Amino acid sequence: MEREKIYKETKLVSGNDKAGIKDCAEHLAGGEVVAFPTETVYGLGANAFDAAAVGKIFKAKGRPSDNPLICHIGDKEVIGDIVSGITPLAQKLIDAFMPGPITVIMKKSEKIPSEVTAGLDTVGVRMPSDPVANEFLKACKVPVAAPSANLSGTPSPTNARAVMEDMDGYVYAVIDGGDSVFGLESTVVDATGEKPVILRPGAVTKADIEAVANGDAAYAGTLEAGQTPKAPGMKYRHYAPFASVEIMEMPKDAKLIGDEGEEETSQEAKAPDFEKMTEDDRQALVDIASPFIHREKEILKSNPFARVGIFAGTEVKALYEKLGDKILLAHTEFYDYGNALDVRAAAHALFEGLRHLDCQEVDTILAQGLTGGGMAAAYMNRLEKSAGKKGELLPGMPKPERPSRSELPLEAFKDTYTAQILFVDDDNTCLSQVCEAVMTGLIEKNSPYEMLISRDIGCEIYAESGGITASDGAPCDPGMIKAVAETLGRNISHRRSTRTDPALYDASDLIITVRDEHAFEICRAFPQIKDKVFSLSSFAASCGLVFKDANGRTVSISIPDPRGENEATYMHTVKALKAWLEVLFPYLIKALGTDRA
Repeated sequence: MEREKIYKETKLVSGNDKAGIKDCAEHLAGGEVVAFPTETVYGLGANAFDAAAVGKIFKAKGRPSDNPLICHIGDKEVIGDIVSGITPLAQKLIDAFMPGPITVIMKKSEKIPSEVTAGLDTVGVRMPSDPVANEFLKACKVPVAAPSANLSGTPSPTNARAVMEDMDGYVYAVIDGGDSVFGLESTVVDATGEKPVILRPGAVTKADIEAVANGDAAYAGTLEAGQTPKAPGMKYRHYAPFASVEIMEMPKDAKLIGDEGEEETSQEAKAPDFEKMTEDDRQALVDIASPFIHREKEILKSNPFARVGIFAGTEVKALYEKLGDKILLAHTEFYDYGNALDVRAAAHALFEGLRHLDCQEVDTILAQGLTGGGMAAAYMNRLEKSAGKKGELLPGMPKPERPSRSELPLEAFKDTYTAQILFVDDDNTCLSQVCEAVMTGLIEKNSPYEMLISRDIGCEIYAESGGITASDGAPCDPGMIKAVAETLGRNISHRRSTRTDPALYDASDLIITVRDEHAFEICRAFPQIKDKVFSLSSFAASCGLVFKDANGRTVSISIPDPRGENEATYMHTVKALKAWLEVLFPYLIKALGTDRA
């Protein structure tokens, strides 16, 4: 089924808004779909007694109809309306882990329509521990059928913004309860028999379940052809970003933190002090980081234009930076989750990390693998599906694409910063004005931005232009005004030339000249700023972007001045600059110390 927007705008309701939560609950009970937070991931809920309302979930997600949903409750007394019976095993799991990150599979009651259970005679029941979820679910006064609140097949959302990116216009409202605590979906346990069968691992581990069940727990096997899954995530494509994902193995002797039964993780991760580390500690760090570095070098050797995302611990990023390979760093986007050995930190950040790196438009994501039997098993369950991109992708499921990005006002950040890129040519009436226009368009298209040093700091990026020999106030070249309007849809007729001076150079964080000689001239006159001055060609070379002609010879970025030529030449010039800057754009914003938020 094709997705179709049914709302002009989805409401975003604060988790502190009592009246807003009540309104969401009333609309859900009346047949609307509402996204809500839980301690695992955000859910996309509808009245579990209303088959038509449940159908809206499948339309909003592009979800196959034979993939069952989970019934969420705010009070254990509601379980009797959802199931036809509770086995002794199910009761033990309910008493021990609800509310919490567990879903218990039981035989369903006749009140639950087959649309919820995909025609199965069983149903999953879950009671979240998140206080906002609990308040909302109690206010609904009906059980809430819900999968994760993302496009089917993509990484699950762990914050309201990610939900809005996928669901704005498709659902009535999204309740913002902040970041999810665990970051992975609930453990799903089939409790219809005498022994527990884990259909999906999660924060409630196999050892936790066995301690309560007084016996062994088993993991479910793979589905046979035509078989309907008892739990979400068993059959169809799940958790996969647009970029390809490869798993980097953790050294076998590494001792994980927080894998089994430890609620608290390690202290806040800090970049390692290489000078104070013992030789053994340094070697352990190298053993963790080296697979990432070796693999990325292999990727870049086969494709010098590849961009690689790294989902790993702080230590891995630190070793990359310690190596000081500027070309390698230029091609690398990092999402560090904290201590490399911290399972719960990795699990908490996994889906958000995959989404973030996808937003940076990397080609490949190298992600940290973790070997363990507890939370690590849940983490690897999701990561392996992200990497394998296995599972059916049927007609109606959304075509894989990079995540859309919602507006994020600067007020959403704890602090803000301004960065400026300056384009320079000779008289600032032609080529540098085009660069400014192209870059401004790219900045607007790809906003918002955040600082690499902290995702809590937003950034406004500006593009300016100037000329070394310019006369202040000269109008743009008429031929270029027309070409820019036709090619870019931007009006630069109001622009006037600006002569570059020390104040303009100082105000700019990155200076890009159209021609090599302009960069040389600036560096000769102002050697103190040489580290932020590049020509288009030298900036590309600094990032390892080497361009070759049809004969395999290395060529530089050469943009001829179109003045005095015909209209076609002007158009060609604008298109050429646009093409070059589109290639360089991710490297330019990285050089400014920012990335896409």
